[in-house]
Amino acid sequence: MAAPVANAGVQQDEVGQAPGDIWANDYVNYEFPWGGDDRVQFKAYHDYESMRERMLRLAEDNPEFLEFHEGLNGGVNARGETTTEETYKGWFYQHPSPWMKITMDVEGGEYNAFVGDSGNYADRPDILIVGNHHAREWMSYEVPMFFLETLVFSMNNPDYDNDGDGRIDEDPWGDGDGDGILDDDGDCLSLAPEHQDSDGDGIPCGPGDLGVDEDYSENWIVSLVESREIYLVPMLNVDGNRYDREEYCGETAWENCATSGWRKNLRDNDYSGSGPFPDLDEQVDEGCDGVDLNRNYEYEWGAPLGATGPLIPGDCIAGTTNNDVYNGPPDLPIDDEDGDGLFNEDDVDGNDDDRDGIVDEDPLGGNTEPETKFIQDLTEMNDDNKNGGSEFRATLTWHSFSELVLYPWGHCQNCDNPDQAQLRYHGDVLASYTNYENMQSSSLYPTTGDFCDWHYGVFESYCYTMEIGNAFHERPENVDDIAVRNVGVGFYMTWIADNPREKANLAIANISFTQFVTPPEDVVVPASGDLPIDVCISTAFPYTLNQNLSFVEWRLVRPSRIQSDFGPREWQAEPWTETGFGVVKEASCTLLDGANGTVLRAMLPVPDDLSGQVHYRVVLGTLSGSELFTYPGNEAYHVLSIAYRASYGGTFGALVMFLFIAGTVWGGLGIALRTMLSDDEAKVNLADALLEEEVDA
Repeated sequence: MAAPVANAGVQQDEVGQAPGDIWANDYVNYEFPWGGDDRVQFKAYHDYESMRERMLRLAEDNPEFLEFHEGLNGGVNARGETTTEETYKGWFYQHPSPWMKITMDVEGGEYNAFVGDSGNYADRPDILIVGNHHAREWMSYEVPMFFLETLVFSMNNPDYDNDGDGRIDEDPWGDGDGDGILDDDGDCLSLAPEHQDSDGDGIPCGPGDLGVDEDYSENWIVSLVESREIYLVPMLNVDGNRYDREEYCGETAWENCATSGWRKNLRDNDYSGSGPFPDLDEQVDEGCDGVDLNRNYEYEWGAPLGATGPLIPGDCIAGTTNNDVYNGPPDLPIDDEDGDGLFNEDDVDGNDDDRDGIVDEDPLGGNTEPETKFIQDLTEMNDDNKNGGSEFRATLTWHSFSELVLYPWGHCQNCDNPDQAQLRYHGDVLASYTNYENMQSSSLYPTTGDFCDWHYGVFESYCYTMEIGNAFHERPENVDDIAVRNVGVGFYMTWIADNPREKANLAIANISFTQFVTPPEDVVVPASGDLPIDVCISTAFPYTLNQNLSFVEWRLVRPSRIQSDFGPREWQAEPWTETGFGVVKEASCTLLDGANGTVLRAMLPVPDDLSGQVHYRVVLGTLSGSELFTYPGNEAYHVLSIAYRASYGGTFGALVMFLFIAGTVWGGLGIALRTMLSDDEAKVNLADALLEEEVDA
């Protein structure tokens, strides 16, 4: 990927350097530029209170694109149920799940009374990112918090030099240009071998190491926030997390609970609590209580896979136990949701089990918990375009551990889904970001009622489960490294949220990767007039000339009296301009794979009487509305030097100007010489006169 500097390309540093020879000390020491205490610096874990306080702080400081929420307002939901704020509070500690709505001009757009959020725009794709379904998986909320910190800092610091090497945007996340190289600028590879595996995972210059994916584009993140609605839920299972931290494992869980801990929420499952006798024990019964939230979603709920059922559905008799993957109580037999006199006869599985023409209307169970009800209603009631379905075309959930990328299905083995190739493709990209293994979820082990099967099965949302790290309770010194390795995943998912299927298809067919924008050395700068910028695109790429989706983004950076040598900090003040493609040229071009392509041309109105650097990049959209295909890639940009091109007039004007300048310069010089000579002659005459007087005397 071309770097946005004149000498773009792989860094040609001498092999054998130390980290301090290349980068700033704060980058080498994992000191993040937003400052803060150990928690904000990801050297220690957040707890619920400190995480909530930090979210509130960020929202208050950035009201133009952040809006903090807890739970939902409630009302009549998509299933005709009446809910209130209390519906979404945890059983034990009574906390709703905190979350953030992220989009530019979040105070504008439509207001959703049920959800409680503003900033709803029908033309902005939505994505849902959820952490901490399982209480003991502390890293699963640290990564979303790191995503949030990175997003906020990038919004306020475009063109930031992340590693302090004097260049910007030279090494974006992942393999953005499809060349198989993660270290795009070669700086990690220039280190001495003993420095190339900074995170100690045994892989030199891999994801998470210093110098790999270290200088992403802040402007790309800005474009995502401007064009997407991001729903970020860092800690879904607040009840369970508090119990794991405060009671079950303790504050130093990595010492005594590294691969164990409390997994579920805190639903009271004691038999006496649901029968005719009062529940005299109001404390958590660790042998009985709790529901695995990632087995409680309605899709294929209750199937006998993964030992999800209790001994007695919904109950736990003294002396027996509910296992860690208990999927929650079924609906009672009297629950006739469709009013046909039958009970629980049409489970949520995409089929019309009772053949009444309505699909999945009378399920056996699922979504019984405050936390899963919150996810269900947030999903089903987020309907900006009023088409009766969810707006989330992409969803992501963080878990630990195993270093895996998982995609649907989870409920059946050896069964492909309708988007098998496309889901596998995006999973491969996420795996390349993290060096994790990509696989279908059921290949690990079968599950029922999980988050991703529900989102994909009911709403066709491309959903991924990231199993991060190597323990439920990672040691604090590993938090920053795991967060750095995984943060790009959230932004990639945000990018594909407009049309994940088409973006996968174009990449699988090697169409989007073969296209390119004319590099600076090949741009023909005319003697005067607009500057032509061409992009060579595949004949199979369904481009659109709609200027809202396809354009050249550019800016002219000029030196000033106080800025003879300008760099990234000065560039931040220069606004970007968008110019659409007005010309489809007849001439063909050669794509990166050697095939013939089509040339689109945009004419940039760069003034003739200005000089400096033109920064430019191409953004393309498709006929079906996919957007943000960027070239030279991942919102990097090319840099073209422009000289002063303004004309000094015609021949007659030039002659007059010459005579004027010559007359002024040479005439002025003649007058000065004549004056000087006249003064000398006067001095000589005066000296002669004085001499004569002395002689006479």
